[in-house]
Amino acid sequence: MHQKYFERFMLVFATVEPIATIPQILEIWVHHSKAGVSLLTWSFYTLTSFVWLMYGLVKKDRPLIISGALWVVSQSLVVLGLLVS
Repeated sequence: MHQKYFERFMLVFATVEPIATIPQILEIWVHHSKAGVSLLTWSFYTLTSFVWLMYGLVKKDRPLIISGALWVVSQSLVVLGLLVS
């Protein structure tokens, strides 16, 4: 596959993948249901996503930066929702 097209694919993937967290966010924030959701696990996910974001920034890798930022935001919303609801 041509590298230019693969880069575009990765940008789309980096943007779409974190969107999969939206149902979990809605379940916690809208329905106030957090049964079976682990604060420890989601906190760890957030931490590791932050590390990947930092790595992407150091490497100036656009897909990693986009993905890392979106993951940090979406996972932080889950963690925050677990803490306040």
